[in-house]
Amino acid sequence: MRSLGTVLAFALACPAFSCNGTTGDHLVSFSAYAAGAPGAGDPFTAGNYTIQLTAARMHIGAVYFDEAPPGGSGFDGPVCIASGVFAAQVPGPVDVDLLSPTPQQFAVYGTGTADTALSWQVWLYDGDVDEADFDPVVQVEGTATDAGGTVTAFGAIVTINPGNRSKGSPDPTQPGLDPLCKARIVQVPTDTTFFDGGVLTVTVDPRVWFTQQEEPFDFAPGQLPSIADPNCNPDPDVFTNPSSYALAPDVPAPSDQTCGGSSQPCCAGDVCLGALTCAEGVCGPSVCIPNSSFLPGTVPGSTAGLDLYSEVVSAAAFTVTYGPQSP
Repeated sequence: MRSLGTVLAFALACPAFSCNGTTGDHLVSFSAYAAGAPGAGDPFTAGNYTIQLTAARMHIGAVYFDEAPPGGSGFDGPVCIASGVFAAQVPGPVDVDLLSPTPQQFAVYGTGTADTALSWQVWLYDGDVDEADFDPVVQVEGTATDAGGTVTAFGAIVTINPGNRSKGSPDPTQPGLDPLCKARIVQVPTDTTFFDGGVLTVTVDPRVWFTQQEEPFDFAPGQLPSIADPNCNPDPDVFTNPSSYALAPDVPAPSDQTCGGSSQPCCAGDVCLGALTCAEGVCGPSVCIPNSSFLPGTVPGSTAGLDLYSEVVSAAAFTVTYGPQSP
């Protein structure tokens, strides 16, 4: 299967776009960045808890802008590459520190036409749509504090592979009905007009993944798996261990702190700071939000992994702006 980047690159090569029916507006190029939302590292309330994210990272494989509104180009059908007319593309990846509002540049420049897009797609992988993705789409670490002051350190890794996110088509006569790539593409409404030399900025707010939950996450004892529980990551395509959830904080530790913080070695006597747990000689979270959408109900946090993933691949956390270069 060709990637959408290949399809769009072919379209952009057609003189005056006569070969795909677009308006014929002139070609444009632009810089592209991604950033976290301002204040994403500040405490916020979600359900009965005060959450503070200490690390939050996301891998975006590419973004594509469609001249049709959401669903208008056949995106909701059983195909991964919709048949719509694309106004612009940024066909390369970026790894975003979501606790930093500083723009972080995509690996490639954007290209397109001087047209208006009414929807855009965030591709949460890069490479062949049918291959396993070995790198996490999202990594999160933080603390949840209840009304009594009890603090729980949690971690989450989100991958999107057949074993943990997509069981394929429920109809054996239509094996392509529910392709894996659909689980890796987020469609977002927009009204963005492109011009040459502009700046595209994709903003992702990780707080939305917690505040938009219909049933907020429960961090009480026994409600989520221990960080050493195999149910933290049932994805057979991606190996993790407890130290995988220990992420260096967005704000570096003081130079005189050499142990006990997240992703640092445990101090003497296997001591960690705050609510962190010593596992395999490294300090990190004590519980996880499981990396699966299919855990049985008997497993602690059985729905939490699905709930987090559902928000990660929803449109709610994503916004996009396009404007002129700063003087």
